[in-house]
Amino acid sequence: MTSMRLIKKFIIVSGLFLCIIVIILSGMGIYLYYHPERIKPMVERSLAAATGASCTMESLSFSLRPLAVEAGGILFETLKPEQASSLEIPFIRTDMAIEGPWGRRSLILKNMGITGIFMNGKFAILPGKTGSSFPARMVRGIVSLFFFRDIRFESGEILDGKIVASWGDQTIQARHIHAEAGADKPLFVSFAMEVNNSFRNMHIKVPNVNLISNNRFDINDFKFNGTLQAEDITLEDAAFGIKKMDVLSKFTYSHAHKNLKAEDFQLRINGLALVGTADGRMPPIDVSLKAEGISSRHPVIEITNVTLQILRAKVRTKTRDILMGDIRFTIPDGRMDTENGTIALPNIRCDAFGLKNLLLAVDIRNEPKDDSINLVFQGKKTALLHAAAAYQLLPPDWELSAEDTVRIEVAGPKAGPWQMRANLSFEDLAFQNKDGSLMGENISLATRTQGVIDLKDSTMTFAAAVEVNTGEALYDRYYVNLAKNPVISSCNGTYAFQQKFLRLSKLTFVLTDILPLEIKGSFKQGPSIHDSGRDADFTVTIPQTPLQPIFYHLLQEPYKTKKPFLATLETGGTVSAEFTVKEFQNTRQVTGRIGWRDGNLTLKDKGASLTGIDLDLPVWYKTGSAEIPAESLKGRIEIQSMALPPLPEQPFSIVLDSGPNRISIGSPTVIQVPGGDLRLGSVQAQNIFGPDMSIHTRLAIDGINTQSLLSGIGALPPEGTLAGALTGILDPVRYENQAVTSQGQITAAVFGGKIVFSDLGASGIFTSAPVFKLNALWDDLLLTEITTDTTFGKIEGVLKGHIRDGEIAYGQPQRFDLLLETVQKKGFPQTISIKAVDNIAQIGSGQSPFIGLAGAFASIFEKFPYEKIGIRARLENDMFTINGTIIEGGTEYMVKRRGLSGVNIINQNPDNRINFKDMVKRIQRITHKGGAVIN
Repeated sequence: MTSMRLIKKFIIVSGLFLCIIVIILSGMGIYLYYHPERIKPMVERSLAAATGASCTMESLSFSLRPLAVEAGGILFETLKPEQASSLEIPFIRTDMAIEGPWGRRSLILKNMGITGIFMNGKFAILPGKTGSSFPARMVRGIVSLFFFRDIRFESGEILDGKIVASWGDQTIQARHIHAEAGADKPLFVSFAMEVNNSFRNMHIKVPNVNLISNNRFDINDFKFNGTLQAEDITLEDAAFGIKKMDVLSKFTYSHAHKNLKAEDFQLRINGLALVGTADGRMPPIDVSLKAEGISSRHPVIEITNVTLQILRAKVRTKTRDILMGDIRFTIPDGRMDTENGTIALPNIRCDAFGLKNLLLAVDIRNEPKDDSINLVFQGKKTALLHAAAAYQLLPPDWELSAEDTVRIEVAGPKAGPWQMRANLSFEDLAFQNKDGSLMGENISLATRTQGVIDLKDSTMTFAAAVEVNTGEALYDRYYVNLAKNPVISSCNGTYAFQQKFLRLSKLTFVLTDILPLEIKGSFKQGPSIHDSGRDADFTVTIPQTPLQPIFYHLLQEPYKTKKPFLATLETGGTVSAEFTVKEFQNTRQVTGRIGWRDGNLTLKDKGASLTGIDLDLPVWYKTGSAEIPAESLKGRIEIQSMALPPLPEQPFSIVLDSGPNRISIGSPTVIQVPGGDLRLGSVQAQNIFGPDMSIHTRLAIDGINTQSLLSGIGALPPEGTLAGALTGILDPVRYENQAVTSQGQITAAVFGGKIVFSDLGASGIFTSAPVFKLNALWDDLLLTEITTDTTFGKIEGVLKGHIRDGEIAYGQPQRFDLLLETVQKKGFPQTISIKAVDNIAQIGSGQSPFIGLAGAFASIFEKFPYEKIGIRARLENDMFTINGTIIEGGTEYMVKRRGLSGVNIINQNPDNRINFKDMVKRIQRITHKGGAVIN
């Protein structure tokens, strides 16, 4: 009974309390209905408290039948100036209805219309979770019991909306926002968007974005299942630009689970250009991205079967455009965490540049104990050489085959430094160029590289090695057995990416047992591929190494067939070299030395040898306006014994002085020759590395015995005699433009008189047909000494004459102007033998004068007196003429008799012109019409 009384009292008290609440609420409702101006301040304060921002309204009205609310000029503004944001709704109207039983009633929003909504700033004005007091919860419970429990959206539309949001240097604007939804119409949203970043000078423009839903819009449980479509997107950036981009995808979004899924995602870019590069090497390209599935549940994004394709990329070089073909990346699966930056792409397949079987693995972690990046790029049988040939990195007409293996690993903290390892090998490498001058087979080549990449300094420190230890290679005449003479190379250095600066601590190249090489220094490329200027400062060193293997592999073996003397040439000693190369923009300078110690050269079959060679050859090459040091480079050549027949064995020593593009010998050099000495003056060689090289010197001869000289050089038979001496000076002697010229004279005191040689020279020195030139003048030569015991026939008398513009090519004359005249001199008879007369006549006419009666008459005499002999012969353009110089009474005489005795040789055809070869045949007594008349 007691409990029943308590229950009855509780019900009575509760009923009274509820009646009081109903009376109060009814009174408030009646008051507000008849005093609507009191509602707007209450709504403003309620919305301000709920959003944490100030709220004002220009107008607010409502009606109960039908139930509707209309407001205008609504403005929300944040309270903190540093986070200034605002939301402006110029006009909003909605019809409403309350449905459902008591305690479960819902407020239905119908035909909602919002015009010109405008958001500006950050979205901090949106309400966050705030606690509520017990009275507030009690009031909400009572309102939900008597009025409505939730709010449901049935239909509505937003027209001409606009959103402007800023984050630091970035601004996003959405314009022309149009959204509509209804009971029988799914949600549809369209807008245009622009994104600007002032720091990066980036501008993105999206003129048309459409979101089409397949499901009904629910304001309490927002889910979206539909299609995203964006077209004609453009992007301009300091680094790159996009001419046109389209996006199409099906996607599902659940706000409650914060889950976004995209299916059949498609992105296509037309005209992606790297506009920020100064050299413009990459023209616009087209990119296609397709994904079977993209799932995002904050902060994790998972992807499935993604394909990225670059369509027919092209790269411009200085000389040509390289078409790269399609580049495709296939990603079966992957995972990314946008919150901590973790990326896992374990199996990326790459098909690019004609390469195949390439795999890339990416693992980026951002955890407290593991903040790292790991990249692995690997492949086997990738057709690397064929791809290089296809893109003309190797000649495309070469035959190439090899099994290649490549593996590149990069690992380290995300901020760096990164450890890098790279291995590339070729097995059974075979190659051959088009003409077969370069080929190789069964070659095994392996490269290994280790390095550290420092992102902060943009540098890479590396150590690399290359080894080729099997196979054979042939280049033109040069052959190497790589199993016997492996190629081993190693390199240590640092490369700065931004400065394009390479420093080599040490680079070695060794062709085992043949030639070692070492390089140290730095290289710097110009800022652009079109900028040919570059800086370099490095040293090339060949350490002391035996000469014989170098000579055998590089000269003797390749050229012994073409130059047989190389087969028997013996060499010895050690050679070395060191050069410093400096290059700045368009100037270049190379200085250094070539050394040869304890050297020897021997040709036993020729009896020639150079022994005890000690060479220190300075080298100085320069282009442009490089700074020239004040001091020159000194060097020397010393030979203990020089035996070069026909020269007598002798030592040889000269001091060298080298400057930019020049070398000189300052002191005179004495060269022993048979019969005396040649004195070579100081030698100055200029532009020695160019086609316009010049050499200036002088030559002095002081009393060289002609008998000894000519016998020593084999120009005089052992039984022959030619007493006399050579003296003279040629100063200067010049070599320029492949021609030797000289001034001065050399006099030969022979045959009782003298022969003076001048204008000695030659042209086309380094051609296959050099031309030797000279002028000669002779005086007081005794014909008796010249012709005695010769097959020509004896002549007595004194001879003078000259050769002018004499030229000899291919071992025979090709031009001259010859004059032979006798002069009367007291004490010297003038007679000519029958044989000499016959030879002179045949040279002049091609016919012997002693035929028939003349021959019978001449046989009585051995010689004839003469008054004068005068012959002039010319050769030019392979045409030969011969004339007599004695003209009397219109008759041209070659030999003029004295008085009534003797013989006249008359040239009856003064205008004769014959081919020089025919003249030679005439000398050999081959007939020719016309001739001399003997009186």
